[in-house]
Amino acid sequence: MMKSPHPSVTQQQYIFGSLFLLSNKLQVIGDQFLVQDGMTIRQWFLTVMILQFDQDPGPTLGEVARLMETSHQNVKQLALKLQEKGFLTIEKDAQDGRAIRLQLTEKSREYWKAKEPVQDLFLQKLFAGITPDEITSTCETFQKLFHNMDGWNNPLEK
Repeated sequence: MMKSPHPSVTQQQYIFGSLFLLSNKLQVIGDQFLVQDGMTIRQWFLTVMILQFDQDPGPTLGEVARLMETSHQNVKQLALKLQEKGFLTIEKDAQDGRAIRLQLTEKSREYWKAKEPVQDLFLQKLFAGITPDEITSTCETFQKLFHNMDGWNNPLEK
């Protein structure tokens, strides 16, 4: 855990650094949680992002990349690994041959359904001792941070 800020470190700097530490810790813990199934937390995240689109056929690779705020190449790399494991299919769109659709398989849906109790326990442990008001405040702060960064090409521009 990151120590209390040094007197020369502002609270904003502390939060900024802590976000990186939190991200790294979540990735390590998530990968450990999924390793026995040959899965990574980034593959889990792709699955969650695909589920945000309640459409049949599934979303396009570009739609998912925009939602994840990452490149098409990153999404395709993750998708190919999940396809190898039978968790999703990658197919050209029937109407637009340039578009690539990502569709979760029944195997994927069953796998994540079976994982729900353990995932719920993980979240309970992660958020233990944090009040509903603190969770609400954190969500609001994250929304403001995302809003502040939307549209940035260069963070130093006015």
